Amino acid sequence: MSYRPTGAGYGENSGQATEAYSLVDRHSNVEGTFTTDRDLRIEGVLRGTVKCQGLLYVAEGADIDATVEASSIAVAGQLRGSVTCRGKLQLMPTGRVYATVVTESLVINEGAVLEGELRMESAPASHGVVSSTASESADSGQSVLRRFGGDEEESLPGQRTRQSTES
Repeated sequence: MSYRPTGAGYGENSGQATEAYSLVDRHSNVEGTFTTDRDLRIEGVLRGTVKCQGLLYVAEGADIDATVEASSIAVAGQLRGSVTCRGKLQLMPTGRVYATVVTESLVINEGAVLEGELRMESAPASHGVVSSTASESADSGQSVLRRFGGDEEESLPGQRTRQSTES
């Protein structure tokens, strides 16, 4: 099903106010593979695989158990499975994510729940510039949260040690 929003609301901030987006409404139950080149709003139940080239919005009350690939994701409902987000993953206050997550950017609002494995990956360098900390963290397999989560003071790879310049 496709829905074309009218007036203020969904899609206005993304510059697609006149574009239609795909919708799985609250009365729908989808099993299998769902692929779309547009934004996708899920209000119902979805099991299987989701491939979305735009924004995937998991509405409050939605229940997804799937392997998900999307450009960006906002979660206000429940999402289980495996998640690969090429942009920003945002968990709204009512959002619940129980998954293995790979994302470039993460926003967790107060009240949201994220349980599982998290790996932060930056986008492939399009202009030949690679951050040394991003490439080194990918090599070590550690997430940024794990590296900064401990009480011990460890210098990070590529980090300079502060030296005193007093005589």
